[in-house]
Amino acid sequence: MAHDKSAALEHKVRMTQEKIDRYGKLNGDWDILHYDHDYCIKRGFRGTLAHGMHNMAPAIDLALEKYGKDFYYRGQISVRWTGPVCPGDDQVTVLDPKDNVVAKVENLPGSRPIMVGKSTLRPK
Repeated sequence: MAHDKSAALEHKVRMTQEKIDRYGKLNGDWDILHYDHDYCIKRGFRGTLAHGMHNMAPAIDLALEKYGKDFYYRGQISVRWTGPVCPGDDQVTVLDPKDNVVAKVENLPGSRPIMVGKSTLRPK
């Protein structure tokens, strides 16, 4: 059953290096930015970087909650990344009633969005 489309939906997840490692093993992305903490620190990041598609998963979950099985056949999400997610970050993703997707790192003071986008359901 689809969710009340007039309510915002939220999904919170804590990122860990273990999750990054497991996702990388599944998708075959072995870029050093995902695995070498010291390398990332030297380049100005707070730590290793989670894979973008991994961080997009909560937005997909929210769209499925909102639209139900229709999202499998008629759904689409497009996002733009504006910042990284690192181990220890609490990523909070929101899908609002106007189908806007926004994700932030909750435990960073003054956190700006790290992902913005739109979820849509094509007409039948």
